[in-house]
Amino acid sequence: MKSINFDPFDFGGMLKIMDEHGNSDTMYPGINENMEETYISVFPEKIVVETHQHNGWVRINTYWRDGTSEETFKGKWR
Repeated sequence: MKSINFDPFDFGGMLKIMDEHGNSDTMYPGINENMEETYISVFPEKIVVETHQHNGWVRINTYWRDGTSEETFKGKWR
């Protein structure tokens, strides 16, 4: 499986990821700088990053091709 270097502050990099991996049919698992599990789903129009935070909550960040973003949370996963 390919790896993805994801930087939410690099808009050009996010567009490149959408262009190269947008038709992927799988999530990309990883670990962030806080040693939390992450799962990245890439679509042609957006990137969705699910972070399983140490406090038990799941943070979902959606980054859209037009430059907008959203942040939502799911209840505790533990």
